[in-house]
Amino acid sequence: MLRVAAYCRVSTDKEDQQHSLESQLRYFNDYIGARADWALAGIYADEGLSGTGTKKRVAFRQMMTDAREGRLDLILTKEVSRFARNTVDALENTRTLRRYGVGVVFLSDNIDTRENDGELRLTIMASIAQEESRRTSQRVKWGQKRRMEQGVVFGNNSIYGFDLHGGQLCVVEREAEVVRAIYRKYVIEGKGTHVIARELYEAGVDPPASPCGRWSPAMVRRVLRNEKYCGDLVQKKEITVDFLTHQRQENRGEEELVCLRDHHEAILPREMWEQAQEQLRRRRGGRSGTGQRCWCSGKVRCGICGGRFILRTARRPNGDQYRGWICSSHVYRSGKPPCSAGMVNERTLEACVQFVFRLLLPDPEETARRLEEELDGLPDERDREPRIRAEKRLQKLQQKRARMMDAYFDGTIPKEEMKSLRDRYDREREGLESRLRNFDRSREPDEVRKKWGTAVRDSLNGSGEVFATAVREITACEAALRISMEGLSGQVELHYATSGRRTSYRTDILGWRLLDRAHPAKDPAE
Repeated sequence: MLRVAAYCRVSTDKEDQQHSLESQLRYFNDYIGARADWALAGIYADEGLSGTGTKKRVAFRQMMTDAREGRLDLILTKEVSRFARNTVDALENTRTLRRYGVGVVFLSDNIDTRENDGELRLTIMASIAQEESRRTSQRVKWGQKRRMEQGVVFGNNSIYGFDLHGGQLCVVEREAEVVRAIYRKYVIEGKGTHVIARELYEAGVDPPASPCGRWSPAMVRRVLRNEKYCGDLVQKKEITVDFLTHQRQENRGEEELVCLRDHHEAILPREMWEQAQEQLRRRRGGRSGTGQRCWCSGKVRCGICGGRFILRTARRPNGDQYRGWICSSHVYRSGKPPCSAGMVNERTLEACVQFVFRLLLPDPEETARRLEEELDGLPDERDREPRIRAEKRLQKLQQKRARMMDAYFDGTIPKEEMKSLRDRYDREREGLESRLRNFDRSREPDEVRKKWGTAVRDSLNGSGEVFATAVREITACEAALRISMEGLSGQVELHYATSGRRTSYRTDILGWRLLDRAHPAKDPAE
């Protein structure tokens, strides 16, 4: 007696009754039961899934497993489009089943893969089904774009601060307050994304859906960049590049964006959103265009009103740029008069922090020498990322090779294909291992000591990289700064005076004190 199974699939729950899942199930039960020499071996059904791939079709993959394990002799399906709308999948899976000794009969198309011309007719019908799937994909994309232009919002309900219902965005006030706080901290108080994420976590604010359960700088940046918070809508930022694999990628100009201004209720004023975009660009550009934000961003606080200092820049006629820090109340304070705190030149901040460094490290050369010894043999930072990528690629390659061998031993792929894949993976593995060996040989100890020795000396003489790590907070008072350093209890208070302009500008330290002990204005480097 022939063990016969059936496979049926519907892509949505809105198809007509002829193709509905219940109709197909009844049909196959009656069809197989009418044959005395057939025994029902099972009915495999997938509902609400596309036929262009098999990855998510659980019932289909279970049917293939049962066929490989010898539980089936014949599989019935209504038509080629129910079995697959991908020509490659249809041919590969029927060939695999044939190796297992299992035939496939497509009833409506009158195709039996056990017959000599079965594969030829299957190829033709599968190609027609694939072309129909492509046309359907184009029609759906065209319809979606027209609806986007009419203001319908597509996507899942995962936009923080909004609830997506029926293609419309509605403000969720509890989350909207968090969004406003993020912009206020970033734009007005001058805090960075790391600081904002930490403060939200410490305040117990629930983050957007996240596996780690806490706010991250990346989450904060996504909120700051999202145009929906000022009432605008931009869709088709991501597009489907392959209707067969449903692969999606960032839209880099392949398709036109759909942009609607003032589409829905805004959570914050457009002016504040634009200020946030400007600060994102400026901080990303950094002081020297290297992509690093300023070392004192979010660290300078007003000693009069307690607000944060923010950066203000001006371009002089000769092309030089003035950079000064001022209390945020001068920019935005809800109609109240601004704080009386004056602007502090960034060069003054650097001079005062460098003075404190010399207090704490009276012999920079000796400190640099010790650090050189500790860092001897450390790989170059420029080499680290490529090396990590090569190691990850090698690990993935080994996993792919192991899966390929498992597929061969299971009988999923033939011996010729296994040999071809094995040779290709081995060649790629040898290349990656050669790259890793070159990384190990590329950095000699003397070169490393020289590189890090130079970096340490530059840092001790005023580099923002070390300042950003070592300085905890700066409080700006009238002609004085109170500087808090990591690992130092209390503060160092410096009184200063400035003189000169542009290239002749200088900052003189008039006096300093640590806690309650006053000291004369003697330069510790002397």
